[in-house]
Parts: sequence; C-alpha cells; structure tokens
Amino acid sequence: MDGSDEALVRRVAGGDEQALELLYTGHAAALLRYAAQLTGDRGLAEEALQDTFVAVWQGAAVRFGGGSTVRTWLFGICRNQAGKRLRSAPPPALPLDAAAAMASALATPDEVALARADVSAVGAALARLPAGHREVLHLVFAAELPMTEVAALLDIPLGTVKSRLFNARAALARALPQLTAKEAGR
Repeated sequence: MDGSDEALVRRVAGGDEQALELLYTGHAAALLRYAAQLTGDRGLAEEALQDTFVAVWQGAAVRFGGGSTVRTWLFGICRNQAGKRLRSAPPPALPLDAAAAMASALATPDEVALARADVSAVGAALARLPAGHREVLHLVFAAELPMTEVAALLDIPLGTVKSRLFNARAALARALPQLTAKEAGR
C-alpha cells in the first residue's frame, strides 16, 4: 500500500480513518508549533490543530487538488484555522524554544550569533519583527517549507518571501550581540 502523503489524502477522501491518523502522526507536531507561533497561545494552537484535521477529514475529497505538496496544503489549512481565532488579537511572538532551534548545523556567522545569543534577546528581537517576517522565518526554517511553497501558502510573490526573509535575518542580526571574528572562528 502506498504510504505517501498524497496517497493518504486520497484514502482520507475515501473515508479511511487510519489514513487520517497517519497524516496526523506525520504532521501534527510541526503544525502545532506553527499554530502556536501564529496564536501565541497553546490552547488556541491545539484547537487550530484539531480544526485543521477536521477540515482535512471533511474536505479532502474536494479541497486537495495537488497544486502543492500535502504538507503545504496542511499548513495552509492550519493557518486559516488559527486566523479564525485571531481576527482581532495582536500578532504573537515566536516561542523562545523555536528561536533557539533556528540555527543550522552549517551555520553562517549570522546564524552562529543567533545560536549563541541569549534566548531572551532572541525572543525580544523576534517579537519586534513584523508578523509577516516572523511567519516567513517560521515557515522556511522551522517548518522547512521551500520558498516557492511559502509564497503559494501566503499568496504572495516569491520575491516578497525572499525579501521578508532577508529583511528579517538582517533585523535579527542587527538586534543581537555580534560575535568578534575570533569568536566566530572557534
């Protein structure tokens, strides 16, 4: 039996509860982190996650057209569900533990500075970013979505995604303590 996400969505469309469970198992943790980043509230994030999979169950047959990956489609549904709860709330900050996880193993000097910076400084710097910049950072680095899919998910041009990512990284680099060349070389 084909276990790909696309095959699971087809099975969900046919009423297969086990396929929905497998989709949930494969994507729930990342979607919950994303919903928490969007809402700033664990309870609201859990509700958005639950509503995401209810929407998948109810609409898989008609909503997934294959124009993106299943993962991107799920993030789009989750974004819509979280947005329903936040129409009048201020934009949330990225959770501090997510900020610490943003540095990669092959880090650039800016990323090394982010990784070594005080977690509270990172959280404060992230909180000062515009919501659109925080969201792009989360989708690219935490959710690991390709920039083309982030553009499709947010319904903005690819150039805007790249610009927001560049500006967000630059703003974070300016806001956080810089390492000396000697410290970066260690």
